[in-house]
Amino acid sequence: MKCNMPVTGREVDYPGDANILSTTDLDSRITYANDDFLRVSGFSREELLGSAHHIVRHPDMPPQAFAQMWQALKAGRSWMGLVKNRCKNGDHYWVSAFVSPISSGGQALEYQSVRTKPGAEQVAAAERCYARLREGRRGWRERLPVLGLGSRLSLAVGAVLAVVLGAGQWWLGAPLLESLMEVATAAGLSSLAILVLLRPYERLRQQAQAIADNPLSQQLYTGRRDGLGQIEFAMRMLKAQLGAVVGRIGDTSSRLAGHSGSLVEALHSSHANSLEQQSEADQVATAIHQMSASVAQVASSAQMAAMAADQAEDETQSGHQLVDRNRCAIQDLAGSLVEASEVIHQLESHSSEISGVLDVIRGIAEQTNLLALNAAIEAARAGDQGRGFAVVADEVRGLAQRTAQSTHDIQRMIAALQDGARAAVQVMQQSSAHAGHSVEQAQLASDALDSISVRVNQINEMSLQIAAAVEQQSQVSENINRNITSIRQASEATVSVGQRSHSSASDVADLAKDLRRLADEFWRRCQ
Repeated sequence: MKCNMPVTGREVDYPGDANILSTTDLDSRITYANDDFLRVSGFSREELLGSAHHIVRHPDMPPQAFAQMWQALKAGRSWMGLVKNRCKNGDHYWVSAFVSPISSGGQALEYQSVRTKPGAEQVAAAERCYARLREGRRGWRERLPVLGLGSRLSLAVGAVLAVVLGAGQWWLGAPLLESLMEVATAAGLSSLAILVLLRPYERLRQQAQAIADNPLSQQLYTGRRDGLGQIEFAMRMLKAQLGAVVGRIGDTSSRLAGHSGSLVEALHSSHANSLEQQSEADQVATAIHQMSASVAQVASSAQMAAMAADQAEDETQSGHQLVDRNRCAIQDLAGSLVEASEVIHQLESHSSEISGVLDVIRGIAEQTNLLALNAAIEAARAGDQGRGFAVVADEVRGLAQRTAQSTHDIQRMIAALQDGARAAVQVMQQSSAHAGHSVEQAQLASDALDSISVRVNQINEMSLQIAAAVEQQSQVSENINRNITSIRQASEATVSVGQRSHSSASDVADLAKDLRRLADEFWRRCQ
């Protein structure tokens, strides 16, 4: 057996109406300890639960006491005795313990111990008795044989009859033998009468022994070892049994009252939460309704966006065609400009050739003018014979001068034509470059329109997807709205049930309080 040390020798006092209650499993491990147990022992509930019950065993307790207890419990009977328990700090406290098995269907489920405060005389007797048991010795009373009530009455009556009859016979002078015979006869008849009269008592004693057959505890509680002590101890056992039942009911009713109060508070909070949930469900239903309207607007906008995207795609295709036609026209114009530039180059080349011919004509005119001048000089030398030739020479010189002037004018016009041709060539080249740039820009515009067309197609597809998603969302919103409506209806039912549950819990709490008051009253009467 484990010896719990240290011990201080200080006794802990506690109220006389304390109900120190605990339960253990079949392996004597604590499964429940009430608040009185915690206050007196000094242990916490966490330290006690799951621990072996000998955690509070004091080393002064003799093993014989617990051996009788386990013998009774294993037989399915209750046990009552005085126990010295050890506190957590080493102090001790005395209890009058009533231990009983709690069974169901003939099978023990747990052991229950209800302890009350014993009297000072009982504690003193227990200390003396347990000290003798620890030392292995017996008191003089324990060594004496136990005589039943019938035997003691028979001896007493026999002694009285012997004295009375002996004195009478002696006074009358009767013989001694005759006197002894009369005394024996009277004593026998008296004993027989006593046995007949004590039959109910013997039955009562046997019943008491069946209820409580514990000589050690009987001696401590009653101070007697005879049948009267058995009857008194059995009555104490029955009273303790009733007290244990009342104590357990009182402890359970206290816990029930506490749980009922917590349940009332929880139901009150649940009722408030249900009302809040109902309000929030209404708000959610309103929000879902508004969201459904918004979803419908989004769906309509998505459809309109899809239609606009289709129109933009058509217009993009039209613009692409226009750009392609414009690019082709610009390419044709660029080709024409190149051809015109080549023609002007050819014109400039031909103008250069004409300039060469004009140079030849101008040279011929100058030579003709020189020859005409020479002819005029020779005609002047010839006199009258050369006068006609001089006239011809003057005409030829005038023609040569006009030819030279015309050649000069033609040369000037050809130069102007060449300048214009060169300017036209430059303009044509610039126009051709601009045309090429325009073709590039047109190609870029065409590429941009292609990209725009792709984006528009993507926008159209996304718009269709958005429209489909919005349609699904609309259906989901309708489902949510229906679910919210169901939740609101369930919340209303929950509120109604919560109100009824709150009322029922309040009634249970009141009944638990009434039960606790009744248990307290019976507990006081059992002390």
